[in-house]
Amino acid sequence: MLEGFIKETSDPTTTMRITMRTTTIINPPCRQAPLHAAGYSLLELLVVLSIMATLMTIGSYGIKNFSKASGVSAAIPIAQGVFSQARALAIEKGTNTRVMMHADTRTDNLNRERNLRYMVVQYEDTDGNWVTATKGVKLPEGVFYSLVLSNRSTAPNPIQSSGALPGGAVQNCRTYEFNAQGIITSPPPTNGNDYGNDVPRFVIRAGSLPPGSTEPIPASGAGERNVGGFVIWKNGRTAVFRHPDQVFF
Repeated sequence: MLEGFIKETSDPTTTMRITMRTTTIINPPCRQAPLHAAGYSLLELLVVLSIMATLMTIGSYGIKNFSKASGVSAAIPIAQGVFSQARALAIEKGTNTRVMMHADTRTDNLNRERNLRYMVVQYEDTDGNWVTATKGVKLPEGVFYSLVLSNRSTAPNPIQSSGALPGGAVQNCRTYEFNAQGIITSPPPTNGNDYGNDVPRFVIRAGSLPPGSTEPIPASGAGERNVGGFVIWKNGRTAVFRHPDQVFF
């Protein structure tokens, strides 16, 4: 940095003196960061990958079980809606109605697809014929109606009947019937008009259903208790089981 300078002339009359001073600025020495090797060793990478693989395996089992549990939870209101529709239709038309659960163990494609999953509502016309009133509803994949658990109470079991369902053929079905007042008549009350605690049940469970089987096979371990459903009171209304213990009671 220049602050001034000195210059003298040979002019005898004039002497000019200018001071020049210089200041030298010394830059501070540059600091160099120490050099370190970047990245991870092969051993560290292998450890991290092993941990990730373990967590993903555990997570996949959790997601699978959650999916099945959510299937049962989603199926319960679907089935309740079918029963509510049958009851409302009986009152509206002033005639008998019924919920038909497909329960045919024949191994053709139609029966395998519908067995213990497909439900329809029918009503009885003035000629005594049963007419299908709904398009038909399927329970979610991997969720099936359980004949064993639905029969667990001492109330009479739903009747086994045959009927022409959408598709043209006659199939065997489990049937719940309502009269013109919306009262469930099949299965009938346990003792006359008194239901007590032995009311008809509709129970579903998650699992698999091999061709020709009459009962779904539950998943092992905790999956055996992956069930749900409801009871049907005399007035035709339903009440959901709040815990698996109520289903297995």
